[in-house]
Amino acid sequence: MPIGVDDFKAIHERNLYYVDKSMMIKDILDDGAEVNLIARPRRFGKTLNLSMLRYFFEKSVESHVTLFQDLKIWQQGERYRREQGKYPVIVLTMKSLKMNTWPNNYSRLCTLLATEIERHAYLYEKNNLSSNDKYVISRILDRTADESEYGGSLELLSRLLHAYHGQKVIILVDEYDTLLNEAYIHGFYDEAVNFLRLLLGEAFKNNIHLRKGVMTGIFRVAKESIFSGLNNLKVSTIIQDDYREYFGFTEFEVQEILEDFGLTEQVAEVTKWYNGYRFGEESPLTIYNPWSIIQYADQRKLVSYWVNTSDNLIVRKLVTESSGEIQLQVADLLKRQAIGPIRIDDTIVYREVDRSPDTIWSFLLMSGYLKTVELERHKEGMLRGLFGMLTIPNEEVYDFFAEMLSNWFSDTVKGGSTTKLLQALTDGDITTFNGMLRETVLHVFSYHDVSDDRSESFYHAFVLGLLVYLDKEYEVISNRESGYGRHDVMIVPREGRKGRKGIILEFKKADTLQEESLDEALDAALHQIEEKQYEAELRARGIQDIVKLGVAFKGKQVKVRGRRQEL
Repeated sequence: MPIGVDDFKAIHERNLYYVDKSMMIKDILDDGAEVNLIARPRRFGKTLNLSMLRYFFEKSVESHVTLFQDLKIWQQGERYRREQGKYPVIVLTMKSLKMNTWPNNYSRLCTLLATEIERHAYLYEKNNLSSNDKYVISRILDRTADESEYGGSLELLSRLLHAYHGQKVIILVDEYDTLLNEAYIHGFYDEAVNFLRLLLGEAFKNNIHLRKGVMTGIFRVAKESIFSGLNNLKVSTIIQDDYREYFGFTEFEVQEILEDFGLTEQVAEVTKWYNGYRFGEESPLTIYNPWSIIQYADQRKLVSYWVNTSDNLIVRKLVTESSGEIQLQVADLLKRQAIGPIRIDDTIVYREVDRSPDTIWSFLLMSGYLKTVELERHKEGMLRGLFGMLTIPNEEVYDFFAEMLSNWFSDTVKGGSTTKLLQALTDGDITTFNGMLRETVLHVFSYHDVSDDRSESFYHAFVLGLLVYLDKEYEVISNRESGYGRHDVMIVPREGRKGRKGIILEFKKADTLQEESLDEALDAALHQIEEKQYEAELRARGIQDIVKLGVAFKGKQVKVRGRRQEL
């Protein structure tokens, strides 16, 4: 298996396993668009496919015909075969732009641009360039060029290549949005956007020297951010049908891989762990995570591969620091339920990604942490747009969410007291649970400096913690009612653990910080438990030892009162 090998030629030379995606070349040539932006989750084959395009199209001293003679593209006729080795190609791979400051990333990007210009040194070694072109190129190569000169370098190189070869240029840009991801996290978004707008705009907008352009990334970043006025751009994300079969493995391809590696008996388990993605809108195609499949075929262990290839910092930030509404829906996802309908927007504006729940869910969908199970496009009225039900795609990503929330909950409940807090709860030790919960809330809210308006988030997160920590031994049922501060939570021992306590929690938000208000909220919570006879479900399951808890809160104030009932 070509683990970590994303150079198309190297895979051929080393006789590594390859799933034929060469029909993407035909689709690119047949596509009327001059520039294609293809957005897919990380590790879904973007770099390898761009490498394939480069070796197919690039005019070079060394022939690359043999790389394609056994692939599907070569069987499509002379029309496509004569495109091989015909064009000058510019390649820019931006996946290494992961430094935490703008100066460091800018310096690295300038080096990448200079290296690509140097790769075509034959253009200016013959000394037939204008004095101005020589001047700009020399400044780029010796690293004294200004921002405008570096920003125009791809357009300059395409002009020189066109003039030299008499053929328009193919421009390939890989992982164009890596820099924006780091810029959003580390606070230099404006600088990054301004430079990319110049660089990519010059390369792709009204460039008469361009034959085809292909960009890849994880997201379709808003046009007004980078691609303003780029009317020759066609976008393909996971909710479009174009190019859907070329990034990731189809069910048929996975079956072939498992058969080739003698793993056909593991199809069901492999499906559970790495399947689940649906690419396209009109006729969605089932797609497997390619990185995890090749890792599994090599190592033969059903473990998480893909989620461990990134620090997932933005995802963690969006989930753990978001509003209570997001956290409640994450609780539904952890119960393996679909959430929605969610308005899906495949255009990402980084600076606004955390401003609405729909935007956060779209971000998680496009980056591969969720999948669509239903899609419906509304064409009229206030609810125009694409809406979908979303869920966790497979066991690998489910483990990621569970571990992420487990670690966050452990960090939140400081001092190593997570286990003690939950032990007091499941033991029915109301006094200890009340004291530890109060200390935790005081600590967390002072640590995060959260206002009372956001106080509900902690209680939602607390329910998530219950779901994650108690999942193996208890079923945690969370039935939401109106308002952020109102939960019904039932903790039910799983099969084989019938001697354990069943626990009912009712959360109520007090009107004021006064002790009397907290007491009133507690009375209301316990009254509701009795009035609605929540214990009936536990009794029906054979649970005899039941703890009923009211939890009242307001800002950093919290109080617990309970009743225990045993038959």
